[in-house]
Amino acid sequence: MGERTKMTTDRKRPFEIKPDTRPNWPFQSLRDYMSYLDERGRMLHVDKPSDVRFEIGAVSKKLMEDGSDKACMFWNAHSSHPDWHVEPPYDVVVDGTHRHVRMVEDAFNVSRDELFETWIDRLQPSKLLDPVIVDRSEAPCKEVVIPEEEVDLYKLPIDMCTAKMGGPFLSKAVCFTRHPDTGTSNFAIYRLHAKGPKHTGTLIVPNQHVASVYAKYGSEGKNMPMCAALGVDPMMSIISGAPVPTDSPEEQVWGAMTGRPLPMVKSELYDMNVPAYAEYILEGEVIHDLRDSEGPYGEYTGYYSGIRDLPVFKVKCITHRKQPIYESVTIGKPPSEGNFLVEMGFNLEMTRGLRAYLPEVKAVRSLMCHGLVTVVQIDKKRRYKGLAFRAGHMVWSKKALVKNVLVIDDDIDIWDNDDVWWAFATHTQAHKSVQIVPDVSGCRLD
Repeated sequence: MGERTKMTTDRKRPFEIKPDTRPNWPFQSLRDYMSYLDERGRMLHVDKPSDVRFEIGAVSKKLMEDGSDKACMFWNAHSSHPDWHVEPPYDVVVDGTHRHVRMVEDAFNVSRDELFETWIDRLQPSKLLDPVIVDRSEAPCKEVVIPEEEVDLYKLPIDMCTAKMGGPFLSKAVCFTRHPDTGTSNFAIYRLHAKGPKHTGTLIVPNQHVASVYAKYGSEGKNMPMCAALGVDPMMSIISGAPVPTDSPEEQVWGAMTGRPLPMVKSELYDMNVPAYAEYILEGEVIHDLRDSEGPYGEYTGYYSGIRDLPVFKVKCITHRKQPIYESVTIGKPPSEGNFLVEMGFNLEMTRGLRAYLPEVKAVRSLMCHGLVTVVQIDKKRRYKGLAFRAGHMVWSKKALVKNVLVIDDDIDIWDNDDVWWAFATHTQAHKSVQIVPDVSGCRLD
């Protein structure tokens, strides 16, 4: 067991936060958005030594509980986790870029009342835009290239939020894969459990797109190439957590949402593209016939999942900026940024999916725990007998993990928890308004 990294004293900030392109919408990089927040007094700065093991997560949790709409820069991060040795330039961390709905408004450049209409309107096939491939000389993520023999994940400020987690997790890794037959690309957020200096555990859920890609490689006895982007623009993170249609590649959806093509650059090792303005790119392979223990993990329910044997992601190359910023996210019992980010993707796409079959649906929002409590807002002027039950049952048909559904009229503010619970308290007569549906499949974590 190696020595723990010692706390260092306050030091001068190694660089200033400057935009890559512009400090306003559409944000092409994390730094574009950070500059936007900083100019508006919505970026907190911590110069004192900050431990990624529990300490940064505790600060993030407190800011979430206080309803803060500010992100937080930690300029002097270190790790007390055994064997970690976080040193410059890897000791700069940002947290909280998606902790509040105001930040989603920033990403879309609309008010919260316009988010659902904006998502639906921009996600039309005619508005999808192909990415633009840039030369590596124009890609900040290529400023430093670390070959396989020098890869050491223990140098990165990978956070551990809660005491009983199995170790540090990359909980906001936007992972890129490509189907070997169709060439269809995909990116989404997967959690990566850092198990060694060159490998992580990888959670691949059977109903995710990546599961079919991994299975295809495995059926041919091949490893699945995967590139994990750390520190991306706010829109990419939102899309990564949204169950977008399989016929709408995420990089094209990014173009539709921002009105600009996504700048991408060729991977160092594989036939795929990665976001040119990311802070870090981890390139490697998910091994088809190797498993390692993963977990426990502080889940969105507020409880820990167990230890499972999951596929191994072997990191073969890391590229990053000269002064990289590691983006962390706090997970676990709500309120947490990880919950909020994934729930936002759920809200937007569930609204679009339901409205396609039931036009009276105005909005859908996860009120708690990734949809274990879900609110559906319907048009009061178009309401008819049985509409609320139709809308509620349709949610279950679209998302298996939903357990409790509340249906409200559109004179109730779906973004205001107090207003929603007030409506439930005063508008509900259980013998008339509540239906219990037994023996429906749900969430394994519940």
